[in-house]
Amino acid sequence: MLELVISWAVTTTLLFLIVLTDEKRMSEERLEEAWPPATRTLVLVWLGILALPFHFARTRGRLFTTNPRRFVGWWIGLGLGLVASVLVALIDTAVVTAFAWAVGLPIDD
Repeated sequence: MLELVISWAVTTTLLFLIVLTDEKRMSEERLEEAWPPATRTLVLVWLGILALPFHFARTRGRLFTTNPRRFVGWWIGLGLGLVASVLVALIDTAVVTAFAWAVGLPIDD
């Protein structure tokens, strides 16, 4: 049970770190496309790592647009979000495995 709490804490911390860092580096135009703070918090906590592709795609472009640059930006953002999600999952797995090993919990093969 403790591993689940640690996993949630690590994942949520990394999500907020990634999204807030990304938002600090955004231009005003891109920041207008991002979620408002209350919505951002809700989405990150409830959707977890699934929120990252949505965040990056939303702030990089539009799927349904006549502007080719914004259309391509949406796909690039989606790719960035997927890569970030995989990295968060790998870091989370490493931390939980290290915790389980450190306290002597059985680690499934």
